[in-house]
Amino acid sequence: MSNQSTGYCPDAGSWPAVADALDAAGLGLRPDGFTHEVAFRRCPACAQLNIVREEHFVCVFCDASLPAAWNVDPSAG
Repeated sequence: MSNQSTGYCPDAGSWPAVADALDAAGLGLRPDGFTHEVAFRRCPACAQLNIVREEHFVCVFCDASLPAAWNVDPSAG
C-alpha cells in the first residue's frame, strides 16, 4: 500500500485517515502504515512537482533545494 498518487500527492502523514477508511470498510487486516512511502515536494523555484528519492531534497528539474516539509497544496502554505 502506497501514498503514491499522481493527482493528490498525499503526505505520508495521511496514513491515519487511510487506516480509518479501511477499518470503516471492514476489509479486515491491514498494515500498520504505508508499505511504500513516497515523499512529494513542490519546488519553490520552478513550481514542478518532485518525488524525493533517497532523502535527496533537490529539484530534478532546476537543482533548487526542496523544503523538508510537504508543500504540494499551494493553499496549505
